[in-house]
Amino acid sequence: MDKKIPTESLQQYYQRVGLSVPAELQGPDAKGHFNIRGTNCGTAKTPFNRRDYYKICLSPNMGRGDGMLVYNDQEIPLDQPCLIFTHPSVPASIEIRAGSINRFHCLFNKPFIEGHLPPDVQYASALFNHTLHPVIILTKKDSERLSLLFAEMKTLRESDYPFKWDMIRHILQLLVHEGIRLQQGQVAPPTMVRDRLVNVFLTTLNQQFPVDSPESSLKLLTPAHFADQLHVHVNHLNSVVKKHTGKTTRAIIQERVMTEARALLRNTNWNIAEIAYALGFEYPSHFNKYFKHFTTETPMEFRAGQQLKPATHL
Repeated sequence: MDKKIPTESLQQYYQRVGLSVPAELQGPDAKGHFNIRGTNCGTAKTPFNRRDYYKICLSPNMGRGDGMLVYNDQEIPLDQPCLIFTHPSVPASIEIRAGSINRFHCLFNKPFIEGHLPPDVQYASALFNHTLHPVIILTKKDSERLSLLFAEMKTLRESDYPFKWDMIRHILQLLVHEGIRLQQGQVAPPTMVRDRLVNVFLTTLNQQFPVDSPESSLKLLTPAHFADQLHVHVNHLNSVVKKHTGKTTRAIIQERVMTEARALLRNTNWNIAEIAYALGFEYPSHFNKYFKHFTTETPMEFRAGQQLKPATHL
């Protein structure tokens, strides 16, 4: 029985939607890739999985009851015009329930955008920070302005302008900044991390995820583990992380482990002992106690309560 958690590659995406796999994705070497699509879709649902690519969706004419984003253990109604940033490691699915919804979505891989956004900007964006809310509600004016950005990327993508990829990257950066700016007006402003140690800590933490196999266990589980890895005293790490994020080092680690625990319980057929080991727990009973402390449910009770609808193509 396959124990791997489902992660859709760009190649699999193109096969799923019935398009030819682009030439730059067919070789063994990682190459930058970007694409943008505009659709007018009826009732449909994307597969519920992780991805090895980034995706930004714009739905400028969403209305009440028109859709739903299932994002890890959340069900988020899509009932207003919105911009959606989904983190690749978080399992997600978009369900469209209305008869006619206009949507833009762009997708790109890490080599395409790598090095073009500083760590503090990434931490403030839901596209790179899984702890942030992925849906940003838009006004009519916002929708019109962002639709122009997507349309401009589509025009550039189809052009023969020699520097089109640089222009598209600049627009992508603008989209990320627009998302951060708009989100600040809707939720508590994300902490802008400008300390190198905090950036390295967050990067090191996130590099452990997603957990792809029950045979490999997480190694860095406590603030002391990370302090040793980063060659600093644990008290210094705790102080700097708390100053720049407003959270303790331990709380950030626990939040990330719990996010992964929910995803594994919901999206794999691994048994509880396998999930416990994969997340660094020596005994399943320790994992049960840990999980119940944060959710009031045991892992088995949480899994039993999850009911997912079958996925269709979109």
